[in-house]
Amino acid sequence: MNREPIDRMPTERDPRFGLEEALDGELPIDIVERMLSHAQGCPECAEELERLRRVKDLVRRSCADRAPSSLRERITVQYRSVTVSRAAADGSSSVHISTTSSTVRQPRT
Repeated sequence: MNREPIDRMPTERDPRFGLEEALDGELPIDIVERMLSHAQGCPECAEELERLRRVKDLVRRSCADRAPSSLRERITVQYRSVTVSRAAADGSSSVHISTTSSTVRQPRT
């Protein structure tokens, strides 16, 4: 691994931690450029960078597929349940609220 430090990394952890954020455009360009420069001299980071690129590409292509219409039609009920719990400051009592709602959508004809 290239032991040359990368100044002002976004994290104190392993420098590879910021690679995903760099690929997502979530870091300042100067940090991204330093990370990419580092990866050119570090086979371990270069391999991790390429692995992340492949995974992101695979996810992007997989998520682009649309569910078949038969599956979309079978999904007709949305169900939601929310439970809120709260204790008094002294811990002596609590309030429990449960809410359940459902929506039925008729299949298209």
